[in-house]
Amino acid sequence: MRENQLKVMLFFKNMAGSGLLIGFTVLIASFFVSGINGEYIFSIGLSVMVSSMLIFGFGLFIHLMEEMAEGSKGIR
Repeated sequence: MRENQLKVMLFFKNMAGSGLLIGFTVLIASFFVSGINGEYIFSIGLSVMVSSMLIFGFGLFIHLMEEMAEGSKGIR
């Protein structure tokens, strides 16, 4: 792996990790909110966590496609 690819993967890893941390914090905070706002905050926290997982998966998929494209250049 090249250094540039490692930087990109580290970026996606950090973004996903911070998104999960923020989403988990909001999710836990939603249990202490009373009224109808608790359900909205719960869904916001859950959606932030899911979207950060999707961002990580997207970054991993792009990285794997890039690796396969570089590896197949010698075959063509």
